[in-house]
Amino acid sequence: MCGMCLPHCPTYQLSRDEGESPRGRIALIQGLASGRLAVTPRLVAHLDHCLGCRACEAICPSGVPFGEIIDAGRAILYDRQPTPAVPPLLAALVLDRGHRRRAGRLLRWAQRSGLQTLGHLLGLMRGFARLESLLPPLPAQTPLKEFYPPSGTRRGTVGLFIGCLADIVDRDTLRSAAVVLTRLGYGVHLPTTQGCCGAIHLHHGDAATARSLAASNAAAFNGLKLDAVISTASGCGQTLAEYARHDYPTLTAPVHDISAFLTRVSWPDDLYVAPLVKRAAVHEPCTLRGDPSPCRLLARIPGIDLRPLPDNGRCCGAAGTYMLREPEIANGLRHDKLAALRSLDAEILVTSNLGCALHLRAGIREAKLAIEVVHPISLLDRQLR
Repeated sequence: MCGMCLPHCPTYQLSRDEGESPRGRIALIQGLASGRLAVTPRLVAHLDHCLGCRACEAICPSGVPFGEIIDAGRAILYDRQPTPAVPPLLAALVLDRGHRRRAGRLLRWAQRSGLQTLGHLLGLMRGFARLESLLPPLPAQTPLKEFYPPSGTRRGTVGLFIGCLADIVDRDTLRSAAVVLTRLGYGVHLPTTQGCCGAIHLHHGDAATARSLAASNAAAFNGLKLDAVISTASGCGQTLAEYARHDYPTLTAPVHDISAFLTRVSWPDDLYVAPLVKRAAVHEPCTLRGDPSPCRLLARIPGIDLRPLPDNGRCCGAAGTYMLREPEIANGLRHDKLAALRSLDAEILVTSNLGCALHLRAGIREAKLAIEVVHPISLLDRQLR
């Protein structure tokens, strides 16, 4: 209750409202749990506005596990007033890989055929404007292989986590991950039965669905003999690594963000990395707060000028589905990131989380900035090629 978290809480900094602070939310959750407070729209809004960035945890001198507390509070709300974690259309994409593949092909066709532009002219996209603004040009929806054999001497075997939306919008990053891992001597499994990590449902209070998704992922990966499970989206990686914390079925192999994994393993002596004389701003997702691995990995590229994005400790506003649910707050936080990005005069923005990439790329596009948004592994893959 000391208040040291207040300067680090994005929503408190925007509103100066105690109900929008970590200790204010804890008080509200205590009231809910004890029955002293009823579920009201105002109370729900205060809990919904939390980004789940856990910046308060990092600074708390008492080690208060705020992430667990806010998840528990939302679970109370969900038990009393069940609501979908995402709209039905998105839920179908999150939970069913077949639907995702069909939707990916349809969306790519709409983008390339001009149908998307026609929809805007006819006013047909009004209900989907926010979602549509976050979509980048989609890559070809060609199937990913179930196994990529290592190049040269085998050094180990890993599993690559695909997740849900990355299966549609971030396939190039997944392919780059498989290419780089195989170049370093790792066989890469992509089990077809894996699915969403469960973060969207967990942070909405729908623990049953999150547990079911965890069980599916555990079954998909645990039958393979793996040295590690690798994630290219730091938010998914954090959720996979914390299954045990929620008493969900766990992965038997350790979970690593790909940048962290590649900075810990040995590299072939003859692996050539081409120079890149450009300035790259490095965004630090909340789920990789304080982790220097992306910068260490990219430092292998000769000539690159790496600059941490100013005020990296503050959330960009993406926060999973938050950028869809709370666009006003999300855009306000993104505005500050774009201002910081302009100050660096960077040509590339590097980020290790898919949601952050979609949110920041949309803002960059809207602001007409000539800055490419790319994952560290994709940038490294280019220079290896």
